[in-house]
Amino acid sequence: MELHQFPRPPQDNGRGVHWSLSVYEWGKRNWEFWREQVLAMKIKWVKIMDDGGGSGLRLARQLIDMEIMPVVRFYRPRQNPGNIGQRGRETVRRYVQAGAVYFETNNEPDLDLEWRGPKPPNWLDLVVDHFIIDADIILEEGGYPAVPAFGVGTRQDPFAKIVERGRRDILDGGAWAAIHNYCLGRPLEYPNDPVNLDGVPITQEEWEAAGGMWAWEMSVDAVNEARRRMANPNASIMTDSTCFRAFEYVNHLVVQAVGHSIPIMMTEGGYNVGQRAGTTFGDDPRYPKPTPLTASLMNLEMFRYMQGDREILGQKVPDYFFAAMPWLIAAYRIGVYAPPAENQGPWFTHQFDRQFGLRGELPIVQMLKDLPTRVRQDGPVPPQWSKPPYHQELGRNWDCRLKYLGVRLEPAPDTSGPYWKLVKAQWYDEDEVVGAGYIFVKALDAEGKPIENATFIVARADASDQVPTKGAIDGYWGDYAMYGCLGTYNVRMNHLGYPSETVTGLGLGLEDAPRLWTRTAFRLTFQLTRPSRSNDGDRLPDEAGRQAALRKAVIRAAKPHLIPLDPSTPFHQYARRHDLGERLSTEFTFEYEGVQYRAQAFVKGVVYAPLHALDRMSYVPYTE
Repeated sequence: MELHQFPRPPQDNGRGVHWSLSVYEWGKRNWEFWREQVLAMKIKWVKIMDDGGGSGLRLARQLIDMEIMPVVRFYRPRQNPGNIGQRGRETVRRYVQAGAVYFETNNEPDLDLEWRGPKPPNWLDLVVDHFIIDADIILEEGGYPAVPAFGVGTRQDPFAKIVERGRRDILDGGAWAAIHNYCLGRPLEYPNDPVNLDGVPITQEEWEAAGGMWAWEMSVDAVNEARRRMANPNASIMTDSTCFRAFEYVNHLVVQAVGHSIPIMMTEGGYNVGQRAGTTFGDDPRYPKPTPLTASLMNLEMFRYMQGDREILGQKVPDYFFAAMPWLIAAYRIGVYAPPAENQGPWFTHQFDRQFGLRGELPIVQMLKDLPTRVRQDGPVPPQWSKPPYHQELGRNWDCRLKYLGVRLEPAPDTSGPYWKLVKAQWYDEDEVVGAGYIFVKALDAEGKPIENATFIVARADASDQVPTKGAIDGYWGDYAMYGCLGTYNVRMNHLGYPSETVTGLGLGLEDAPRLWTRTAFRLTFQLTRPSRSNDGDRLPDEAGRQAALRKAVIRAAKPHLIPLDPSTPFHQYARRHDLGERLSTEFTFEYEGVQYRAQAFVKGVVYAPLHALDRMSYVPYTE
């Protein structure tokens, strides 16, 4: 599989972020805020967490609606040894159906804490064996599996072992590589930067500008002594990949194994506040711990590199390095109370407000909003991302979740004159709804003013109800209680007899449980729309024109009440031969003693015949 064939988001710039570290808390309670932020930062890739059973599906669907590519990690505590199994297969299938196609099923298996027991000596063999099982499942379901990322600095080669097991086809046919290339305060060029190669000393002014004692934890002289002592003029990414450029080393292993590159993505990494080589507040004294500003500036340069604005050591970002999703969008502010993550400086945090004069976010947030995007590649977009024309037209006014509920919008039967057009459709799920499950409808006139007592129709298979909108005290919302599941109700306006667009498939239930009797609600807003007039049609119509318009309105109002006439039908001809008068109904069916009959009512009686023998007609006069 060629690199250009792998799915990409529209207008891809390689810019991403790791979302919440929780499988359940992802900002749903304040989603509009997070939506606005991620769009303003022009993010195109987001790493999300899932419990293996679909806990992240709602987030993934929201991201896809924003044309952002989700990368899904299945989280299992101490997941080694193991694979995703049948439950994982079913979850992958649901994600792929939604258009989320990239999956991670393991995480840093080189670390002891990722194993249920002591990590065995043959741990890499076990990891590769279970990766092959997961990869087969994901590929069969139409997804793309990640060769798992190791902890920062670990130098192991799973790719050669995959080939040794006779499964090169996985690397040729859809696998990609996840990496955790934390930058650890080191520059993007590391290990080929002047400090590492030559031990270039720092001045007092540079020491202070980088953060002083908070950033260095030692004097200028001590820093320069460490730089002199640790200089390595023979440094190479092939011998030291504990840095941003780890993707070069991983690509070397891949090409060595199969002769070509596969996509590589940072699914954790980047620059974090206070984190330098080793661990947080670590052990490479030659570089300062990044302050919030320094971490932001370095991440900004990383993103400029990702979208092709700058080079590293004279080289542009390689085609195989698809995206950078650094750690972390938020912890406390997204509802995850994890002090270690909060201390690492997520993009949205109050952790450093007092000390560094911030206001709830790192400078990187505004920097990305200000950084113009540069497109690296436009798609190919998964076909599941396609939107019907009405969704494209309404945009955010059409709740993207309606797609997964089976709700659709049907056009008005006649738009040559005034008609009712849907201008907003919103769904409220089981957590958002207040009280019982209702369909709420509001009607706006052509100027956008709400209308009281505007009638709308709620239709179901066996009946329909006409409902009025209410007054100002109720926000002009008419309401209709739902008792049927999704697919039961269709809603349209009929006020003033004008034709209307129809919202179909409404009812109680959830995206992944459409037959579950769960209280939810819909809010639909219709507006009276008049076709645009030609330049010479702006004059008020004369009396003849008004009468013509009235006649058209009368016909439109009558159409729903007409009984279709087809003189060629056997029932109509039978009634004419027996002088039964005009028809009073459409044809209908009924059952008596196990036999199905078709019938039609006329003025003097009802014509009927068995369904299996329509030529055996009789009639029953009303006088019997």
